[in-house]
Amino acid sequence: MKCPRKRDFPVSQVRRYLEPGPIVLVSSKLAGKTNIMTLGWHTILEFSPSLVGLIIWGGNHSFQMIRESQECVINLPTTALTDTVVRIGNASEPIHKV
Repeated sequence: MKCPRKRDFPVSQVRRYLEPGPIVLVSSKLAGKTNIMTLGWHTILEFSPSLVGLIIWGGNHSFQMIRESQECVINLPTTALTDTVVRIGNASEPIHKV
């Protein structure tokens, strides 16, 4: 059996193959302040009861809010929100008008 020849692939395009799940928005609230972030990595850890694993960097604005409140909401945006999801994901500071 002949194996296909390996070829280089641009690292910048690899994510679409490694992360086939949907991009989600994670919202949080603490002390009357709300935040929403684009999350590029999540996984199902258990089906029943449902358990989802998320990675949120400690330097991310949402990290401390979620840690202190001990809750967040995983939002599945529709394709109509694609531009907004990208804009949220590219923001280095909180966006107040979305």
